Amino acid sequence: MKFILHEIKLWFKDKSTSPKSYILLPNKVNIITGDSTTGKTSFWNIIDYCLLSGKVTIPTEIIEKVEWFGIRFTINNKDISLIRKTPEKGAVSSSIYFNFGKFPDRPIHNKEIAETKAILDEEFGIDDNLRFPYGKELGRTSFNVSYRHFLIFNSLTQTIIDAPETYFDTTFYGKEEYDKALNHIFDLVIGVNDMKNIKADERLKAIENKLRKIQSQIKGNQKIEENFQAEISKLISWCKRINFIEHNENFEDIDSAISILLEIVKNTKQTAKNASLFSEIDSLTKKKKELQSQVNAITQYQREYELYKRNLNKAADSLQPIEYLNKKLSDQLVESYETRVFVEYLETSLKDIKQNLSNKKSEPLKVTGDITALGNEIDIIDKKLVEISRIKANYLKEGEKFIELGKIDYALEQTLKNRIIKPIDTIGLNELNDEKERLMKGGQENSQIKFTMDTLLNESIQRNFDQLSSLQTYNKSKVNFNSEKMLLQLTPTGQLFALDNVGSASNYMFMHLSLYLGLHEHIINLEQEHVPPFLFIDQPSTPYYEGKNNDREKLIDAFTLLNSFMEYIVVEKKKDFQIFMVEHAPKDYWENNDFVHFHTVDEFINGNGLIPKEIYNN
Repeated sequence: MKFILHEIKLWFKDKSTSPKSYILLPNKVNIITGDSTTGKTSFWNIIDYCLLSGKVTIPTEIIEKVEWFGIRFTINNKDISLIRKTPEKGAVSSSIYFNFGKFPDRPIHNKEIAETKAILDEEFGIDDNLRFPYGKELGRTSFNVSYRHFLIFNSLTQTIIDAPETYFDTTFYGKEEYDKALNHIFDLVIGVNDMKNIKADERLKAIENKLRKIQSQIKGNQKIEENFQAEISKLISWCKRINFIEHNENFEDIDSAISILLEIVKNTKQTAKNASLFSEIDSLTKKKKELQSQVNAITQYQREYELYKRNLNKAADSLQPIEYLNKKLSDQLVESYETRVFVEYLETSLKDIKQNLSNKKSEPLKVTGDITALGNEIDIIDKKLVEISRIKANYLKEGEKFIELGKIDYALEQTLKNRIIKPIDTIGLNELNDEKERLMKGGQENSQIKFTMDTLLNESIQRNFDQLSSLQTYNKSKVNFNSEKMLLQLTPTGQLFALDNVGSASNYMFMHLSLYLGLHEHIINLEQEHVPPFLFIDQPSTPYYEGKNNDREKLIDAFTLLNSFMEYIVVEKKKDFQIFMVEHAPKDYWENNDFVHFHTVDEFINGNGLIPKEIYNN
């Protein structure tokens, strides 16, 4: 990537005043020096705001005076003017002016932020190859990379320049988002396609989830099959228990057992004859009752006929005196008409009874043969009932088997129904395993690439660290950037482990400079396209001008490192690079030491500052 920041411009709310411009030169260490509280640190806040930050970090006293903030830069041989209206009520403005070319006399809103960000994304090399490292068919990565993520490597802020354990100011940009993104972005800028790694990790997780589901499905199928075979074995044992299958019969496989069970159900299942059997019993019983009724009627008739004969005999006996009286004592009886009639009537009745008794008549109804025949029929019915009772008893035992068979039939039906084996996509399974193997192999290759890039990065950091003369205690020490902890570690000669503490704030300032310069040197060597060859440095003199100490020699050593870096990149390697530094130290620090790559942009002294004093004090 090619990048040059040409100008920072402020349009003030006071329309009677002229805009203020700060001109920067390419391939130089551009310096604004001056007193404290003059607005030097705010330059990076302004640059970041114009690059469409979602945060307001510009101080309120500046916002109150400025109406528009603008930067003009060249990126990939395109001149761009990007101007943004001042924040209102603590919120960023959505009014921006975008133009390929020079600044306007007076900005107006002419572009939407989303459209402008898309243009900048493209210029920062963020394209579909980065968003979709494995093609659009597999989708984008979950990490939505933006050009703004790379700005963290372009700013060495005052907050972190001498911090022992913080080398990238994620808090300035948005701590939660940038802490999460930092490792991915860092790997990307040092030459490891971390977007590809992210997508590969995401894809591996997706594949693992799919494989787990398939494995779960396979286990589920196995469990279903195990349960199925166990149920079939129970049904076989059941059939053996009620003698549907021989106890010593075995089966080669489960399918043979199923076939036998189906055959048993098919061949043994038949309609029970309950209705005909019990109907015959009912019919015979009814017939027997009818015959028994006839027998009872005849028997009753015979009893009543015998009683009738006995009564006749008794009547004849009682009339015997009438005959005697009429023969022997008729002359002694009262001679009256009524008596005579009565005696004659009794005598006539006696004669009729004797006549009936003397006649040997047969029974009025011949029923003796009938009762015998009826008795024989009853005997036949009783025999049939006895026989049917035996059949009934045997049938009830068979019925129990039919009931058991019904239960077996239902259990078999349910067992077969529950044998729902989900089909396994073996082709898809093989494809997933193949893709997993490729991705894991790619991960191994990326690990080797990362090791190589880490080594090259440390070589660039070491080259800059070795330029320093102020760290005599750590002369010839080895530096190593720990990409897991995201900090630079120092290992003195002869020691195996890195130091936990390298001492003063000054030492940490030097380590920060070494890291940032080494990182950009490494990026330039790789011709990486995402990070602009630009670095904002906020007051390397911080360890010396905040009441800690005043070490001129160490600060000059830091400036010497910057000048030698520019000599190496611009002159020896013939590459472009630009540094924008704000500094508390006066300009004689670099002008008297012949730092040819330094350029003083402005001095904020004698009441001057970012906002000209005539405007600031108005």
